[in-house]
Amino acid sequence: MSQICIQIPPLQVKQTIGLEVNVNGRKRLMNYRVESLDWSMEQTAERRIERLRRFIRGYDETWELVQIGQPSEQGLIPVMFRQRPA
Repeated sequence: MSQICIQIPPLQVKQTIGLEVNVNGRKRLMNYRVESLDWSMEQTAERRIERLRRFIRGYDETWELVQIGQPSEQGLIPVMFRQRPA
């Protein structure tokens, strides 16, 4: 699937964004969710990566990973998921 980049308002944890897309007159609703993972608790890069892997593997299977963002100054990593088509 092709992708586009759009700006969205800041999200709180566990919020879902509904995006309606029209392609050749056909409407498609897409849902996105951004989770914040606390990166600051782990001391080494290896532990941070493993924590991120466990988080992604254990996530609800009805959602697929789209993007992993840059850590914030507070040590939070935004992880974006897209709901799989039903």
